[in-house]
Amino acid sequence: MSRPRDDEYAEFYTGYVGLVPEDDILARADADDEDGDGISGRANLVPDPASPGNQILGRFGWKAAVPTVEEQNAGAFAGDIGITSRLRPDQPCTRLQPECISAPSGGEPELDDHKLAQVTFYTRTLAVPARRDVGAPDTRAGQEAFEEIGCASCHVGELRTGGSDIAALDEQVIRPYTDLLLHDMGTGLADGRPELDGTGAVVGTPDLDPSGQEWRTPPLWGIGLVPTVNRHTRFLHDGRARNLEEAILWHGGEAERARKRFRALDAQGRAAVIAFLESL
Repeated sequence: MSRPRDDEYAEFYTGYVGLVPEDDILARADADDEDGDGISGRANLVPDPASPGNQILGRFGWKAAVPTVEEQNAGAFAGDIGITSRLRPDQPCTRLQPECISAPSGGEPELDDHKLAQVTFYTRTLAVPARRDVGAPDTRAGQEAFEEIGCASCHVGELRTGGSDIAALDEQVIRPYTDLLLHDMGTGLADGRPELDGTGAVVGTPDLDPSGQEWRTPPLWGIGLVPTVNRHTRFLHDGRARNLEEAILWHGGEAERARKRFRALDAQGRAAVIAFLESL
């Protein structure tokens, strides 16, 4: 089975993220940390659904294993609610789930291409919520601290989309606070699991697959509305963090330096960083 999805608030705003030019993302990759800053993000190249045998940049999911909005939606239909499509024709049943295997089908596939395209258009055009408390003293101070302690090295504050057939998405400056790259987050957050698609199959190239310690930098836009929208404040891939401060303190690996700097802030400084995050 795939990882829980209820914390993936940022995936609601896929249209913009899906249009950031691949070259712009790859330009930020530094797998061997050649600049010596301790940050060594790398891209996750996965099979291209439109061109078998080729690879394409992964952008979505905890491990950046999903390359397109359409693939993200098809995986969600199959993995979350068991609805098959052309891209995910099989039910995500294991051999130990005979009831799942023998369940009646709603069609083959159950979701036709037209409906999948409609859902994909809808999810591509979902707007990012407006920020709150922009310019407030604590929010402004928190943003400055966020950048000074190194969080913005991975949670990049500004990207630009490329061309799009949808005018609202075309050549737009966006602020998702992500670089869409994989980073080693240390043993504390390691899950020791291969990355799975919506059918339970391993995705990617085995010798290049994300390790248990690597995670895609999650976008932060909308994070301040998680309590309102999701009715909880659980964060990270398994919901272990009960609030934003705990989520920061679980950071390790490449983010260890930023975590230590956050801890070194006084109470007012830490509260300002949280205020900034809650404004996104």
